[in-house]
Amino acid sequence: MNFIQSAIKANQKILELIKKGNPDLKKQLNIGAGGDISRVVDIEAEKIFVHYLEKFGQIISEESGITGNGKDKIIIDPIDGSENFISGLPYFGSSVARKRDKEVFESVVVNFATGDLFVKQNNDFKRADINRLEFSEITMNNYATIGIYERAYASSKFIYKINEEGFKYRSPGALALSLANAHNFTFVIFEGNIREYDVAAGLHMCSDMDIFLKDDILIVSKEKDIFKKLITIV
Repeated sequence: MNFIQSAIKANQKILELIKKGNPDLKKQLNIGAGGDISRVVDIEAEKIFVHYLEKFGQIISEESGITGNGKDKIIIDPIDGSENFISGLPYFGSSVARKRDKEVFESVVVNFATGDLFVKQNNDFKRADINRLEFSEITMNNYATIGIYERAYASSKFIYKINEEGFKYRSPGALALSLANAHNFTFVIFEGNIREYDVAAGLHMCSDMDIFLKDDILIVSKEKDIFKKLITIV
């Protein structure tokens, strides 16, 4: 299997694990390499990814940090939106990015709750159901009326200005999934500590959009007028 096939297979195995409904998966463990509290599901998902992907390069994971070695860097967030998972909110998944010479060239993002699979190789961006694998091209949603403001609850700088401008948004709590779906929204904003685990795969999938990334703010939009207005705000 090539990298993309292996990443998909790993995600299928993780989905099988989640569907078994073992409540122990939600148990809290220690603080992981990324600074967040790890759950059993995070560690078990990471083990599966390492098994399928370690042959492709050095793995950099939110839970255990660096594993193995190799020319390529495999950046994973085993469970993106783990708080959603333990709370029963159907917006959680995983993200995988393969980087060479500081550039991501292959990425896979999955929503485990819905089965949505996003795959990008260079400029070829497609989606499918993870169980059927019948791929279709990603297209822009020109009728979108809402954006995504991840961690809006923790915003201390821009939330009031954005509200004053009348922007409509949601805050679902899984940044990689929101970036993979950015073609459906008017914008995606994240304010806070921006870690490579959270954005490597998602930003690769947004490479045809306008992106602003500086310090503790990330803005992505397919609509130039909205992007310019948000840049003015921040």
